[in-house]
Amino acid sequence: MSSSLIFEVFSKYEPNNLLLKQAETEVLDEQLETHRLAKTLDRLRQLTLVWQVTKRPSPFAFPLLVERLNSRLSNESLLERVERMKQQWEKQ
Repeated sequence: MSSSLIFEVFSKYEPNNLLLKQAETEVLDEQLETHRLAKTLDRLRQLTLVWQVTKRPSPFAFPLLVERLNSRLSNESLLERVERMKQQWEKQ
């Protein structure tokens, strides 16, 4: 019997089951580390935001640009389009 099946049955037929609540708590506390996330968000809230205009996309924008390229129809593969984008950046 798989744990996902047990989770689905409890979720559907007995949503207030103590084992289900314990599993949810463990995931939030141990896997997602919500206490560390809360501390990080508090620290970020205290920082000053600096808006910097760039001539070309920064490395942090790369995943967004690839996602945008992936959603377009093209005869090129995604890898070819990313490589072409990389070459254009290197020329500038």
